[in-house]
Amino acid sequence: MTKLLLATTLVSLCLSLAACGGSRAIAQNSGTCGKQLTDLQTALNSGAMTQSEYDSARREAIRRCNGDEN
Repeated sequence: MTKLLLATTLVSLCLSLAACGGSRAIAQNSGTCGKQLTDLQTALNSGAMTQSEYDSARREAIRRCNGDEN
């Protein structure tokens, strides 16, 4: 339960930070997006999230990194 809560908090924080900023964030976003994806993979590998949760969070992170906010 603690691992799931930690993973959920981490994913939420990463996704909310990715949405911060304006057009300047696009130039700085590559490191942030890579870090998000690495953190998600770590959470999956540690058992903190299921494959289904990982797939959903990964799709959302990639969508945000690509600037598709709609």
